[in-house]
Amino acid sequence: MYHPHPIRWLRTHPRGADALLMLLVVVIAVGSHLAGDGSVKDPDQPDPAWWTVLIVLVGTVPIYWRRINPLVAGLVVVMAEVTAQFIGMAGAAFIGAVVAIYSIGAHTVGVLRTRVMTAIAALVVGLFIAGWIDGLQLIDEFISTGVLLITSFVLGDNLRRRRQHVADLAERAERAEREQGLLAEQRVTAERTRIARDLHDVVAHSVSVMVIQAAAARRNLTTDPDAASDALASIESTGRQTMSELRAILGVLRTEPVDAALAPQPSLSRIDGLATSDLPLAVSIDGDVANLPDSVSVTGYRLVQEALTNVRRHAGPVDSVDVHLCIDVDRLVIEVTDNGRGAGVVPSKDGFGIVGMRERVAALGGTVVAGPRPGGGWRVRSVLPFDTGSVHRLQATVAP
Repeated sequence: MYHPHPIRWLRTHPRGADALLMLLVVVIAVGSHLAGDGSVKDPDQPDPAWWTVLIVLVGTVPIYWRRINPLVAGLVVVMAEVTAQFIGMAGAAFIGAVVAIYSIGAHTVGVLRTRVMTAIAALVVGLFIAGWIDGLQLIDEFISTGVLLITSFVLGDNLRRRRQHVADLAERAERAEREQGLLAEQRVTAERTRIARDLHDVVAHSVSVMVIQAAAARRNLTTDPDAASDALASIESTGRQTMSELRAILGVLRTEPVDAALAPQPSLSRIDGLATSDLPLAVSIDGDVANLPDSVSVTGYRLVQEALTNVRRHAGPVDSVDVHLCIDVDRLVIEVTDNGRGAGVVPSKDGFGIVGMRERVAALGGTVVAGPRPGGGWRVRSVLPFDTGSVHRLQATVAP
């Protein structure tokens, strides 16, 4: 029987890993509290009771949401643990705060993170100021706690930067590959231009010869039938030779196999074909996509296809990928969401995929927004307007 490696299982099941970490911290904190081994020696230290255990739980259970909403979880944990230290509760000190602050550094970035960390620093400093006012000598505890919390934040931020660096390297490799493809495409385009010139020369020469010979045949049709017959035979020979040359040249220009050329045009009615075994894909459709204009249907299909490609490349392990299509009166709304690691990896700039989406959608007068979503993961949302009159005309055309 196959037994997955524990480390590999934790990496592929981040929510399960967070649950195990939360349970470990809860057991340590509650056990330390009930044992009465507090880090703050206070003669008025309250005895363990249901409300003190509740404070300990508030300072540890939010660790489960450290990836989904690390800022809120971190702020709640620190407030609970500062409250516990302020009233002199026995417990595991700042063990929950260390995990929460590490998660803030590892999974967030931006101005909001700075504000939350400022509030957390103010809470910790306020706690020790209150202790000094009360006559306690807490300089050693203040230094050690500050170093511990700052170190946990720096470690988390370094991990986030490392993930960001790896993502940037992957993006650069993909960009280099695409640039090589563009260079090859430019060379192909130059070759096609040369072939087009050859095609023009062949057609122009052959048609000129055929026109001259047709004119000669018309003039000799009644006076010299034999000469007219020779001219018509020459026209036939020139035409056959020209067709052979054209077939050879156009055969070189064909860039896809016959089967691909004859494949049905992509559209939202065939969106189920994008489902593969590597993604837990769920598709929901509000409305009828069969009567959408072809341009909107094709663009919507390509947008969903590109969004799913980005999920495979950047989201990491995901439990669900949802594709929702909603047809309003005169617009199509497309949302592709996942619960991967998108919120923890903030790209330095838009990749080619997102730029391509925006160009396609902008050509139809629509909009597309891509970025982290509340609660974790990534979301791509696009609005594609369309002419309702053209849809009504199409329905009238296909109606029996």
